[in-house]
Amino acid sequence: MSGEEMKPWELREAYQRGENLMALVRSFEGINTNSERAIELSYDLQSGNYIRTLDRETTRLNKLRYTKCLGEVMGELGGARTLLDAGMGEGTTLWGLLSQMRPLPKEVHGFDLCWSRLGVGRRWLKEQLPDLDVRMCTASLLELPYADNSFEVVYTAHAVEPNRGKEAEILQELMRVCGKWLVMLEPGYEFAIEQVRDRMDRLGYCRGLAKTAEELGFEVERHEVFAGNWNDQNPTALLVLRKTGVGVLEKPEWVCPAYRTPLRQMNDCLFSAESMRAYPILGGIPCLRVSQGVVASQMEQLFQT
Repeated sequence: MSGEEMKPWELREAYQRGENLMALVRSFEGINTNSERAIELSYDLQSGNYIRTLDRETTRLNKLRYTKCLGEVMGELGGARTLLDAGMGEGTTLWGLLSQMRPLPKEVHGFDLCWSRLGVGRRWLKEQLPDLDVRMCTASLLELPYADNSFEVVYTAHAVEPNRGKEAEILQELMRVCGKWLVMLEPGYEFAIEQVRDRMDRLGYCRGLAKTAEELGFEVERHEVFAGNWNDQNPTALLVLRKTGVGVLEKPEWVCPAYRTPLRQMNDCLFSAESMRAYPILGGIPCLRVSQGVVASQMEQLFQT
């Protein structure tokens, strides 16, 4: 079946049978790494699972300890006036972090590849932290819809994980939009035992992030086993990268992910006059992946008020 495309309804049926969806898509696509399509389909179908696991006391306590340790890292960096959760999923890590982080950031953004995960996460976060306003959008780690140096702190929590082979591209994009610190909690391949490494290899998990960052000329501040790690089968490593010599934007805003030109809301979309692209707003969540943009050169003439 190599090279074929698996139909969405076939994937849903496989998910209901408990099969590993990314492995299944890799087989059908005839590749050894996880494509963005495989990641999107797999995680979108799982939407809500991460929130439901917090009903278990052990998982909830592990998450709170994990995010407490992340908050301590943030505190050591001097906090964050503006914060980006890159690959936020359903917002469970962001919930734990902001439940304990003081002082709170003045502005919080988050994105994910999957619209459904953001949808269920937004509703749940409003229940947990009703006063919290998180500006969410769909986006790809490879093409971020933010201007250079947009955030004081950018962080990931196992968002880069399934993207082996794309480590350098993702690091470059994350460092581009961060103004001071990039904090990464990702699989600690270098710190894992052989058996665990074999599992990471089978699943296509990222590796060599610190080495890749150094090769790209980024300043590695810390690289170690994360103090909040609780899963020996997928141990978390902490990687902190510092960015100096630039100014951080006063207020981060979305830009066209294809050309990094300004966006403004028109009707039911965000539109860039310079790139002539419109990005739909679905259920209140802007869809800002390059593939979701529509060329609409007459947008202003048709909808200008």
